[in-house]
Amino acid sequence: FLSIGYASCHWCHVMEQEVFEKHDVAAFMNEHFISIKVDREERPDIDATYMQSVQMMTGSGGWPMSVFLTPDLKPFFGGTYFPHDAFIEITRRVVEVFRQRRDDVERQAASLAGALAGGLEGALPSVFQERHLDGAVREAQAAYDRQWGGFRGRMKFPTPVRWKFLLRRFRKTGHLDLADMVRGTLDPMANGGIRDHLAGGFHRYTVDDRWLVPHFEKMLYDNAQLASLYLEAGAVFGHAPYLQVARETLDFLLREMRDASGAFFASFDADSGGDEGSYYVWSRDELLGVAGNRDGAVLASLLGVTDRGNFDGKNVLWRHTPIEDVATEHDTTVEEVSGCFDRWRPVLLAHRNERTPPTLDRKVVTAWNGLAIQALARAAALLGNDEYLQAAEQATRFLLQAHRRADGSLARASNDGIAGHAGILDDYASLAVALLDLHQASGDPQYVSSAEEIVDFVLERFARPDGGFFLTSSDQQAPLGRRFDPFDSVEPSGNAMLLEALQRLSMLTGRREHRDRVRSCLDAMAGVIERAGLEMAGWLDVGQLHLGPAYEVVVAGDPVDERFLALARTVRSAATPHVALVVVPPSGPDEATAATMPPSMGKVAIEGVPTAYVCAFGTCQAPTTDAAELRSQMMAGWER
Repeated sequence: FLSIGYASCHWCHVMEQEVFEKHDVAAFMNEHFISIKVDREERPDIDATYMQSVQMMTGSGGWPMSVFLTPDLKPFFGGTYFPHDAFIEITRRVVEVFRQRRDDVERQAASLAGALAGGLEGALPSVFQERHLDGAVREAQAAYDRQWGGFRGRMKFPTPVRWKFLLRRFRKTGHLDLADMVRGTLDPMANGGIRDHLAGGFHRYTVDDRWLVPHFEKMLYDNAQLASLYLEAGAVFGHAPYLQVARETLDFLLREMRDASGAFFASFDADSGGDEGSYYVWSRDELLGVAGNRDGAVLASLLGVTDRGNFDGKNVLWRHTPIEDVATEHDTTVEEVSGCFDRWRPVLLAHRNERTPPTLDRKVVTAWNGLAIQALARAAALLGNDEYLQAAEQATRFLLQAHRRADGSLARASNDGIAGHAGILDDYASLAVALLDLHQASGDPQYVSSAEEIVDFVLERFARPDGGFFLTSSDQQAPLGRRFDPFDSVEPSGNAMLLEALQRLSMLTGRREHRDRVRSCLDAMAGVIERAGLEMAGWLDVGQLHLGPAYEVVVAGDPVDERFLALARTVRSAATPHVALVVVPPSGPDEATAATMPPSMGKVAIEGVPTAYVCAFGTCQAPTTDAAELRSQMMAGWER
């Protein structure tokens, strides 16, 4: 019997307490089964394999996952959460059927295992083109919730990979409907109960379509991706509130989810003292008791707090009512309402901190830390924030020292600095992209060298002959065979992230074989991408980047010269992956930079004046010393 869950999973805890900890269940399972417990966050490869089997058997999936296996680990029956009595009945029936009809069960299990190993049906190669991007946009427009934002459904997940693609598609095409969709999603998420309005950060999803009542876990991967998304949206739309959401999200990660080593923890549980969400919700009386009747009434209006409540008689805080309406209701000004919240926010947070906090899963996951490093590095580049850059570099040092082994392989995760199982594709790909983002923010060529080493390791150990990359390396054991999973989930596809790293490395290093591999993978999967649409938003995003135009920008000059800084800021503040920045001294690149990034050779500050060169695989535009002209050159083909 195999049970798969994760630390912050509410129903995993419920099943543990109501089923697995009961003596009758334990006695029966110990007599008839070998019970196996797997943390899906540490072994996502095992989780992916058996989750697919449960979905094939039942039509749905989720956690906790409960799977019954033959002695050779092939699945033949499964489900998700089972209450105590149902679980007892199912396990007794499984034992009875296996004893009486073992041959039939094993034939069924072998057939299912064969289907799992069969790969993608109809994955015919084609040519990846703009039409694949346009088809996904039409799919998004059809599924978009024009009242509450996001995609229609009874529950709402942020899906930052999809919105990142659509934001960049707007940037490339100028289609205003895409801008409306992106802003129509980011605004209600920022104002909704899915966001923690006191501490910052986002919960995992909401159980309604209004972004109001969340499932209260806080995941590192969600917050890192959403910080990056709000940063880029703030740059594209010139909208300061989006940048503030990103800052508050990153500050939450730095304050509450970072280890002394600089690495980031995995998640906060949904439960607090056994009750889901109790740490986060408020009654109106409690709010007025802290803030007083006058200011408390203003805050109640601003944060949607009522006597009736919106969650089991209490209130998830959200900011659905426009601040102007709150000011009118209380006969005051918008500035006073905003100031009231700013004054009381730390007091409310301190009061909340006296409650029983949710459990923090202190596991350090390589891929998720990579996403956090990406967000911090992008914030450092866009906002010029040295604290974010230092935090990104510290987390990177930890991963390269504690998670990287002598042979170049990466560990999936560590606990208390002790690395565990071998990493999967996502770990390598996420860290490679993070290193490239760090180079963009800092200019240090060593980050490009490290990214190349990681990518070369993946090319040697993970590559599929038919295009793309396996989830596990060639020297890892893989139950029921090595898996190829090109689809995004709540996390970006490891395949898509690896292709992004290859594309960006080709821009920096001039290695055309990297660009050619991206093209071959896109073409090999074009048929699947056409059918999958937004389920492969990460591939669509890389495909758009690959179709171009894409530029390498070399800025030569004295790093303390304000003219040099203005040119570098112009590139970094654009917050776009289609421009790869290399900074070099006035006389041109040093030996390390030239060796790592040959396209930077020969680029100097003309007559000592800081100079920018915008190039595309060896073809360069006229050098410029003007920041406005630099932006015009490097955004050609992107801003319509």
